[in-house]
Amino acid sequence: MIAFDKWQKKQSFIKVDNVQISSHAQFKKTGRPKKDDTGTAVYRISGSAYSCLDKVKDAKEAKGMFIIATSDCSNKLTMQDMLTQYKSQQNVEKGFRFLKSPDFLTSSLYLKSPARIEALLMIMTACLMIYAALEHKIRKELKAQDAYFPSMKNKPCQKPTARWVFQCFIGIHELNIDNNNKKVLNLKDLHMVIINTLGPPYHEIYS
Repeated sequence: MIAFDKWQKKQSFIKVDNVQISSHAQFKKTGRPKKDDTGTAVYRISGSAYSCLDKVKDAKEAKGMFIIATSDCSNKLTMQDMLTQYKSQQNVEKGFRFLKSPDFLTSSLYLKSPARIEALLMIMTACLMIYAALEHKIRKELKAQDAYFPSMKNKPCQKPTARWVFQCFIGIHELNIDNNNKKVLNLKDLHMVIINTLGPPYHEIYS
């Protein structure tokens, strides 16, 4: 019973009623035991286990609540709008994490002047804004047109990253003949999926 009490104290949401303890002898060897071998007493606890629903409910409500504060006093923001904007911050944070990536080659630039550092940050932020806007447009139009673009695992998807799209467009070249006749080389069907989502200006570039 001591072992059961220790187990019960560790359970926050489970209780047991109608507890009954039974015992039986357990022998080390198989077969018929000897007359003087009484074996080892083994105890078994049985009962009716149930969940404390009130405690479960309180625990869920405690974990599902957090505070969001804002300086907007116009009363135009609803609770749902505040929650949506709060959760959308992760997209911005993901973008700035991309700027720190070695692929962005930021570490190859050494700037000592504060003015030049500010200028680089402005350019990087502008690039990130264009990157995010392009990715949003591609995903939005793929869904609107019910079109799919192959993912990195060569499976159809409607939410490709702009980085992956850029990588897929590597190897496309423009051939100029006598400065009058222009031809785009290595353009494939998967490239046309993206070009179709971006609209006429991109058709003109890649035509």
